[in-house]
Amino acid sequence: MPQLICTTDEIGYREGRDILFLSFRDIPEPSSLDDEPWERIPERKTILRWLDDQGISWEPCLHCSPGTLATPYRGAIYLDVAPDELSERYQKLLAFLEDNTGRCRFAGVDFWLVPLEKSLKWYEQRQAQLD
Repeated sequence: MPQLICTTDEIGYREGRDILFLSFRDIPEPSSLDDEPWERIPERKTILRWLDDQGISWEPCLHCSPGTLATPYRGAIYLDVAPDELSERYQKLLAFLEDNTGRCRFAGVDFWLVPLEKSLKWYEQRQAQLD
């Protein structure tokens, strides 16, 4: 079933703040045309289960700079948590996702912060390309 997936710049524009998202590197090859191999990534399943258990909303997202070719969805997710150092919810997310060096503790997973200024810039560039 077709699904509209927002880009990270669209989400940043919509939310009006810095945003967080996760991307996944070690994606298996699809076994058929209707196969969604990112659904089989064990680390992604673990993270989604934890997010759901914590009541943290998430949604699929795409991260690509304006002017780049459209890419297929590869399992990336936007995390609906404001990156606020004083927020208990944000600190809980960091404790789950990061190790003591600040790197993502899950193999093949990248944890990103996109500043609002970048999102707005990319959003404006993308809109200009559509005109």
